[in-house]
Amino acid sequence: MKAIAIDLGSSFVKYAIFELENGMILNQKKITSIPKRNAQDRLVFEIPVMGIVKQVKEILAQETQKYDDIGAMIFSTQMHGFVYRTEGEQEPVYVSWQDMRCLHQRKTGETYLEYLQGLFSKEDMKECGVYIKPSLGLCNLFTMLDENPARPRNGTLYTLGSFVIEQLTGNNICHITNAAPLGLADVTRHCWSEKIIKRAGFDEIKFPKIAESDFSSCGVYEVNGSKLQVFPDYGDQQIAVLGSMSAAGEGLINIATAGQVSVIAEEFQAGDFENRPYFEKLYLRTISNMPSGRGLDVLVRFAADTVERLTNKQMGIGEFWKILEKQFEPDTKGIQVDMSFYETPWKLDGGEIRGIKPGNLNLNTLFSAAFRDMAETYKKNLDILSQNTPLKAVVCSGGVSWKRPELIRVIQTVMGCPCRLSALDDEAVAGLYRMALCCSGLYKSLADQGEQVLKIQNME
Repeated sequence: MKAIAIDLGSSFVKYAIFELENGMILNQKKITSIPKRNAQDRLVFEIPVMGIVKQVKEILAQETQKYDDIGAMIFSTQMHGFVYRTEGEQEPVYVSWQDMRCLHQRKTGETYLEYLQGLFSKEDMKECGVYIKPSLGLCNLFTMLDENPARPRNGTLYTLGSFVIEQLTGNNICHITNAAPLGLADVTRHCWSEKIIKRAGFDEIKFPKIAESDFSSCGVYEVNGSKLQVFPDYGDQQIAVLGSMSAAGEGLINIATAGQVSVIAEEFQAGDFENRPYFEKLYLRTISNMPSGRGLDVLVRFAADTVERLTNKQMGIGEFWKILEKQFEPDTKGIQVDMSFYETPWKLDGGEIRGIKPGNLNLNTLFSAAFRDMAETYKKNLDILSQNTPLKAVVCSGGVSWKRPELIRVIQTVMGCPCRLSALDDEAVAGLYRMALCCSGLYKSLADQGEQVLKIQNME
């Protein structure tokens, strides 16, 4: 039995063909994600969504020509973003999680984010598991409609995944892990929140159906004579956590383009964190907007630009890291870096470098301080999630974790407990494989799988 797994990420679309019974990857590739549309407004981040659909269809057509017995498509997507489509609209866009138009000012002088924070208190949002923040679909959809009063308010709302699902099967269905990041779902009751939707003025909008279970089919897509069962769009964070093979009592740090810290919990409990739905009625206590790969890229781009301006030679990102690794020692010499280069709900004016004295600022101290700030931020927030209960260990996932061993060493020092990488270097593929085992009926639950995911072998 074969399944195709696709991960629709911010930087890349990755896919793999699984031979499910024996844990084989028959084919595995990645392609560059569709770039955002050019926009004069730096807070707007829109992607032509039909381009994403085209990529998915091309992958399915290509792979079903090679393998005529693929029976299922399992996929995950980046979260928080949405597609809002009105009747007759030919070129809909995916409003990414990186879109922050809600930081625009209203006529009253306050930002949309500030207005919505007043309209929806933490108590109001408790059942949603998330709170008002710049990347939330609720905030940017509200801003989009308020800034364009002529745009109809009776359109159809999609998650990125449910839009793809509708294009394949005709059914606008999404998984709860992608419904919740919109800020419009009641995660405790597994449904849309009528209270929040009404107060936001979204009463006439048509919403996706939320999948009844983690492993229920959304419909069939026929291509090259194959009939693929299409399963719900799983949140990329939840899939990465699943693929990390973390255990109870462990903290989770996901360091990719974006970053989050999480712990798995059996019960919904309000606190200074998000309660994101996980699989099989569990929750992921999560704090997002953590320092991540895109923050490190700010420093790398500065270094590479300096080299080019001084020597007229270009330096690639990979080349830069190789040079840094050869001489890296975790010594800040008093340098401090605040990695808040991208806007967060609690800091909108950027990061900074402090403690500069004669002779202490160089690449080594700069990146040592950056890693230290990242590690201390992770620890501070994991303490909140665990309610100061000592963690048995910390599991690091995401591409940056696997590429930056020097960062992992700093994290372990700061955390004061064992720190390990996830079970496989591609948590998305591992997590999607685990989901495919249940969607195909080979296992009834994720808990039954044991170490099955570790048997994955790449045959190409």
